[in-house]
Amino acid sequence: MLIVALLLPLLAAIAAWFLDRVVPTRHIGYVAIGTLFLSAVILTISGVIYGLPLQMLAIPWMHINDFTTTLTLRFDMLNWVVCVVVLFCSVAGMIGLIHSLPYNLRNYGRLIALLLLHVSIIIIGVAAQDTPLRIFAWGVAALVGGILMRLSGSLPGSNTPLISVVGGIAGAILLLVATFWRQYIPLGALPGTLIIYWSLAAFLAMGLLPFHSYMSSLSSAPAILAVFLIPLGIPLLGVLAFIDMAATQAPLINSTWTIVLVVVAILSALGCATGAIGATRLRAMLGWHASTQFALIVLVAISDSRALLLGVPLLLLNAIISTVMIALAIAYIEVRSNTDDLSQLRPRAKIGIAGIILLIAVASSIGIPGTIGFIARWWVADVLLTQAPWVIIALLICGSLQGLAWSVALASIWRRMPRVLATDQIIVSAIPTWGAWLGSIVLAAIIFIGGIIPRFLWTWWLVPLQKRFIIDAVITPPTLPSLEQQLALAGAAVLIIVLPLLAARTRQRQMAGPNEQATVAVPPQATAESLSLLTGIVRADWLLGGAWQVLIRIGGAIQWILRLGEERYYVAGLVMGLIVIVLLLI
Repeated sequence: MLIVALLLPLLAAIAAWFLDRVVPTRHIGYVAIGTLFLSAVILTISGVIYGLPLQMLAIPWMHINDFTTTLTLRFDMLNWVVCVVVLFCSVAGMIGLIHSLPYNLRNYGRLIALLLLHVSIIIIGVAAQDTPLRIFAWGVAALVGGILMRLSGSLPGSNTPLISVVGGIAGAILLLVATFWRQYIPLGALPGTLIIYWSLAAFLAMGLLPFHSYMSSLSSAPAILAVFLIPLGIPLLGVLAFIDMAATQAPLINSTWTIVLVVVAILSALGCATGAIGATRLRAMLGWHASTQFALIVLVAISDSRALLLGVPLLLLNAIISTVMIALAIAYIEVRSNTDDLSQLRPRAKIGIAGIILLIAVASSIGIPGTIGFIARWWVADVLLTQAPWVIIALLICGSLQGLAWSVALASIWRRMPRVLATDQIIVSAIPTWGAWLGSIVLAAIIFIGGIIPRFLWTWWLVPLQKRFIIDAVITPPTLPSLEQQLALAGAAVLIIVLPLLAARTRQRQMAGPNEQATVAVPPQATAESLSLLTGIVRADWLLGGAWQVLIRIGGAIQWILRLGEERYYVAGLVMGLIVIVLLLI
C-alpha cells in the first residue's frame, strides 16, 4: 500500500506527458490534483495504521570496498510528517496552477507532468535514509527544475534556468564529497574541511551566505512554480541535510566551528531579512524571505541539541507552510495584475484576499501569537533563554525586519484608487476564484490550530520524535503560554501591524484626488541601504562573477594552447597523450 503513494504521481506524470496534445490542460491538472491528494491520504493512513517507522525499499545499490549503499526509503516521525506536508502543499500548489491557466489552454500538460515528477523526486530525497540516494534525487531535481523554468516560457533568453541547474548540481557534488569523506575518516572530531563541504552544500541549497544568487534564480520563476521549487524543492533537501549533520555529527564538531556556523547563520538571517526590505518585487521578497526562514532553522539547529529536537521541527513545518502560502498569494496577484512589481500593482484588481493570505503566512513566519511560528519561538526561547540568548535576539530582530518588509507590501496590495482611474481585468480561469483558495485556507487553518492547541503537536509529534534520539530519557513538556498571554500578545502585534497600514492607507486616500495619480507605497529603502553590507555579503555576486571570469580565462588559455597545433587538435591530443605515457614510464 505504501509504494502506491510514490507510484501514483509517477504514473500520473507519464499519462500527462503523453496526453498533452489530446486533453485540455485543466483536465490533466484535475487528475494531478486528485493523484497528489490520494498519495497524501495513503501515506497519512499508512503511518497512522501501521505505525512508524515505515520502510518502503531496502535494495543494495552500490559497493565500494567496505562501504555499501542501499536504496532505502524509510519514514520516521520527522520525514513522514515532512512528506505528508509536501504532498498536501503540492495539492494546494497544483490548484493554484490550474487557476493561473486560461480555461481552454492546451499543450501545457508536460509542465504538469514535470511538476508531478519533481514532487516524486523530492519525496524520495526526503525519505532516503542513505545520503547518496538523497544526493541522486537532489541532482535530478535540479535538472527537472531547470527544465520547468525553461518550459514555462516566462524567462526567454535568460540564463536563470541554467544557473539553477548548475547551482543545484554543485550543491549535490559538495554533499557527495562530504558523505564519502565521512565514511573513510576515523571516529573523532570532524575535520574543518569536511564541515565546510557539508555546510556549503546546505547553504548553497538554502541561498545562505554567500550563495543567495541561487535562491534568487529560483524565485525568478513564476510564483506558482516557485511553490514547488523553493519550499518543496532543493532548498528543503538542503535544510534537511544540515539538520542531519546537526543531529548526528554535532558532538563531533569542534566548538570553534560551531561558533563559526552560528555567526554565519546570524549574518545570513540578518542579510536576507534586510534584502527583503530593499526588494521592490514580490518574487524577490519571496526568495529573501525563504532564505531568512532557513537561516533561522540553521541557527537554532546548531546552537543547542535540545532546541534542535524541540524547536527545529516546528520551525521547519512553519517555514514550509508559510512559504507555500506566500508563493500562492503572489501567484494570484500575478494573475490579477500581470506583474509582481509593487509600484505597478492594479489597485482594483481584487487582490485583497491575497493580502489576507499573505498576512496570515507572514504572521506565522515572524511569530505572531496564535500561530505555529509563535509556539516554535516560545519553546526555543524557553530552552535557550539562559544558554544562548543571542539566538532569541536574532529571531526577534529578523522577525521585525521581515514584518517591516511585508507590511509595506501589504499596504501596496490593499491600496485603493477611484473607479475612473482603473478598470477591472477580466480573468477567464480554469476554476473559479473560491476554488483557488481551498489549499491556502486549509494551510491557514493548520497554522492557527497548531498555534492555539500546541499540546496536540507536542504529544502526537514531538514526544515520539525525541524518543527516537533520546532513548529511556524523561521528556518534560515545555512551558505553554496561557490563553490570556496569547490574546494580549496577539492584540499588541495586530496593533503594531495594522496601525501603520491604516495610516498609510489614509494618507493615500487624502492624496489621491479624482484628477491625481495615486501614490504607491515604496519599501523603506533607507533601512536596506544602511544595512547594504549585510545584503552584499549574503549575495556575493562579485565572488561568483569572479569565479566565472576565471573559468573563461582558463578556457581561453586552453584554446590558445590548442591553436599551437594550427587547429589540428588531434596533433595536440597526441602530444598530450605522449606526455602522459612518458610520465607513467618514469
